[in-house]
Amino acid sequence: MQRTVFVAKTDAPAGHAQPHHYTSPLVVFLVLTIVTLVEIALAVVPGIPHEAVVPVLLALSFVKASLVALYYMHLRYEKPIYGLIFVTPAAFAVFLILVLLT
Repeated sequence: MQRTVFVAKTDAPAGHAQPHHYTSPLVVFLVLTIVTLVEIALAVVPGIPHEAVVPVLLALSFVKASLVALYYMHLRYEKPIYGLIFVTPAAFAVFLILVLLT
């Protein structure tokens, strides 16, 4: 469910708007809900080894944190460097935790 919003960029000539795709917060909420349900299912289902569940839960948590930061904090619609400033250290932290767990 996307719609196009025209945003005037500061570096564009006056009166020229650039098309900008906007994702509904409801879609992001539904994705977050589905990922949360998957996390709960992984934690509750017996028989899955703890060593396999923890890295998956960490990765899913990283995905959820990234979605919240990019969409609800509006980093998705800013310059790409702002999103990278958040996502890169967070990905490195998840990688570091996974390495330390093994």
